[in-house]
Amino acid sequence: MASSVSDDLEHQLTLMQRRVVDEGRQVLVIFEGRSGRVMGRVINELMNLLEPRGMFYSHFIPESVDSPREMLRYISREPAKGVIGIYDRSWYSRIVGLAAEGRDVSEFIGTSMALERYFSNNGVVLVKFYLNMDDDAVDRLAKEFATRISKTESFLTDDHIDPKKWKDKVVMPMIAKTSTVNAPWDIVDVSDIDVTMATVVRTLISRVNHAMDAGIPVQPVPPGALYPNPRLSADLSLEARSYRGELEELSIKVAKAQTRLAESGRSMVIVFEGWDAAGKGGSIKRLVRAMNPRGYYVRPVAAPALEEKLHSYLWRFTVNLPKAGHITIYDRSWYGRMMVEPIEGFCTPEEYSHAADEINAFERQIHDSGGIVIKFWMEISSNEQLARFEAREDNPYKQWKITDEDWRNREKWDTYCEYVDRMIASTNTPYAPWVVVESEDKKYGRLKVLRTVVEAIEKELD
Repeated sequence: MASSVSDDLEHQLTLMQRRVVDEGRQVLVIFEGRSGRVMGRVINELMNLLEPRGMFYSHFIPESVDSPREMLRYISREPAKGVIGIYDRSWYSRIVGLAAEGRDVSEFIGTSMALERYFSNNGVVLVKFYLNMDDDAVDRLAKEFATRISKTESFLTDDHIDPKKWKDKVVMPMIAKTSTVNAPWDIVDVSDIDVTMATVVRTLISRVNHAMDAGIPVQPVPPGALYPNPRLSADLSLEARSYRGELEELSIKVAKAQTRLAESGRSMVIVFEGWDAAGKGGSIKRLVRAMNPRGYYVRPVAAPALEEKLHSYLWRFTVNLPKAGHITIYDRSWYGRMMVEPIEGFCTPEEYSHAADEINAFERQIHDSGGIVIKFWMEISSNEQLARFEAREDNPYKQWKITDEDWRNREKWDTYCEYVDRMIASTNTPYAPWVVVESEDKKYGRLKVLRTVVEAIEKELD
């Protein structure tokens, strides 16, 4: 099929894509519009102009409002470094559909803005097109495209959507509220496909080159409500009074709570952070012992793999989030960005500076999508940690639990204390609160973990 743009413009597009690859940048091109068939044609012709090995296509159909992964699935499909990602529909289709039904979409717009802020703050170039067309253009171009492809309905078309949903009273206010410096809307009037394609390609080249030349400014995140740092009031003298009986009772409650969660269609994310040897593994072991293995996943977090380094920081965590009715338990988590990485020099000062804002937005998206978030900080004293380290070294069955890295981290106890307090204080939100688990007495800590999980599920579902 012959190209609908000039040879010179196609050459400029090739040079731009080559630059994206060479500089290892991520580009995300979003298409929204009234007609799925016409938009499909524009996207198809753009993809024919690009080198396919440096391009990634995703088609999104809006899910239900309560879908646990509604917003976060967009991060999971983010293009890798050096790749141009094309989104056929996006979070905006959901907003427009709800607005057309008379729903208040202010919260969804806020969540969408947080998502775009996350992308741009991580260096992703955002280009957003709205293909605008009148009734005559929709009918004429849709029929023309259908004739070129087949005489039947277009594949994966969403033209069944009520045209009223795309009226100016819904779409244009949304565009006005969501057009930002780092992610502006480009409205392209569609009447002649050749003119439209030339406009799309020229705009794409200009937006991408400008972002790579000038850089993408970091956008400040509006401050949100925070709870006090619970670590400052932790009581390490707390002890379990009756361990066996209470453990058995709580285990039964955990099993029942998991069943309720599965039936509700809600998801749950449980984060375990804390000092080395503070009892994370033992608490996780007692927690999952009571659960149905078909409904939970335990994700140990280590240094990112090569593929994970090709994406933004939170991508690897997003792809492993639980589906509806399931629980994911993270043994270490995204909070490495706020503790280990800045101390050990694994992230830049700039990356660290907006880590709390990104993580808060990420956890807010989990919460707003139906997820329950619990974050445990396992707290012990420095003296207790030393005793446990030495006990591990003396026990041949536990020597594998102690490494040279553990001893090196211990030497930086005071530094880690500063970063931990800063981390908890800046991320202790109402929708994803921190729970400090006093684990000087391991048994007390284990019981508190189980009790907290049960109470959190019951609170959300009652």
